[in-house]
Order: sequence, then C-alpha cells, then structure tokens
Amino acid sequence: MRTLIINSYHADWKPKIEAFKALVAQCSEYEVVDDIDVYPGYDLTGFNALVLSGSPNLLSKNEYVPRYLQFLKTLKLPCLGICYGHQMLAHAFGARVISGDLIQRDETVRVIETLPLFHGLPPEIMVRESHREHVVLEDLDRAGFDLLANSSSCAVEAIHHVERPLFGTQFHIERSGIIGQEIMANFCRFAREYKRD
Repeated sequence: MRTLIINSYHADWKPKIEAFKALVAQCSEYEVVDDIDVYPGYDLTGFNALVLSGSPNLLSKNEYVPRYLQFLKTLKLPCLGICYGHQMLAHAFGARVISGDLIQRDETVRVIETLPLFHGLPPEIMVRESHREHVVLEDLDRAGFDLLANSSSCAVEAIHHVERPLFGTQFHIERSGIIGQEIMANFCRFAREYKRD
C-alpha cells in the first residue's frame, strides 16, 4: 500500500510532519508532497490513499492554497484529513469553518458512528486537540458529510463523506498515542479493501 501525505506546514515543516510520517509508516509506504504542489488532475497513479496534515493556517482568514482546495473536490481515493486537513475537506464541499477559542489539551471524544475509523474502539476515546477553528455542524448535510464523533468542546470531531471515501478528524491522531494508531490502522484497512471505480 502507498499513501500520499499532503503537507500543509509551510514554515519549519520537517519536524512537524515527522509524526504524520511515523503514523502512516505503521501500515503503508508513503511519499510527502506540499499542498502548494498539488492541483486538480495531480497524478495519483500508484497511490491507495491520502493523508492531509494539520497546519497553523486559518481557513476563516482564507489562509489556504486555492488549487489545493480545488484538488480536494476531485478526490475519489480514500482520504483522511487531520485537523486543518479535516477542515479543508469539509470546506472543499461547502461547509463553513469558523474561528473560536484555542483548544490545546487532551479531550474526551464521543464516537457516534463506529465503522470504519473507530472500529474496535470504545464509545469514548481520549485524544489530543490543538486547534482554534472548527467545522460548522449545521453545514454537514449540505456539504454531504455524516458526523462520526463529537465532544464537549467541538461539535464536529470526525466526519465521513456520504458518497466518497473521505474522512476527517478535528483532533490530532498523530499525537493521540495508541488511539491514533488504531484509527490509522482502521483507515489503512479500509483503503486497502476499497474498490475503485
């Protein structure tokens, strides 16, 4: 299996992307590309899945690469967006991302829908949060996403597109220890078994 990690850390990115690389490496070979280098029609031949990294950028301030957003609208491969990557996925399909208080702590997340990301995990999991922005819950239906998890601090902790193999987690699975590793293993299993059109 091969996974493309899309890096959205533009300053001092190498140490920040290491946690994503280590997480993906537990179940897949990988390559890393910067979000400024992807575009609609980007060649994904040979890849089974994508993982979208976090970023300090703020979507509410239009801090994103427009052609990266356009690229996300075309995705048909299994994709897992993490924090900023999760927000970019939702935004690409029309959900608003709004600013709020900085949340930087471990958080209990309630799982609403188990399969496939949360297979084998308990109904409440402890994960690492580090974000200022979040996806607007009321926009999920219009954007074509189902809610998979929430928490007391964030109404949209995890999502899945109803027609495409696209997933997002607001929390940082790459900083969430064994829970994050199990979520990534579940995503990789889903991606390996996914039948492309």
